[in-house]
Amino acid sequence: MYFLIEHDRTSKKTSCTEFHDYVEAQHACLQKEQEHFHAQRPEMEVVVFEANSIEDLKRTHGRYFPVSPVENKGNAAEALLAVGLIGLAIYLMKKK
Repeated sequence: MYFLIEHDRTSKKTSCTEFHDYVEAQHACLQKEQEHFHAQRPEMEVVVFEANSIEDLKRTHGRYFPVSPVENKGNAAEALLAVGLIGLAIYLMKKK
């Protein structure tokens, strides 16, 4: 699969369009680049990537897909748990 990414470097917003044909993806990319050029929008980045899935693309090119605090909630809880466990271990080691 091919993914056309339009990324606004200023707002960090990304749009993604999926293509099954490489030539179509490249043609769409060229059209978008021309649109942004004529609109004088240098903050826009337009690229085509090949990946097996959108999940794979997010894993390999995460800067285009910033994680919202809501999506990151599980990771934050896991990090707090890890910090708490480390603190508990230090406390128990000092107690001996």
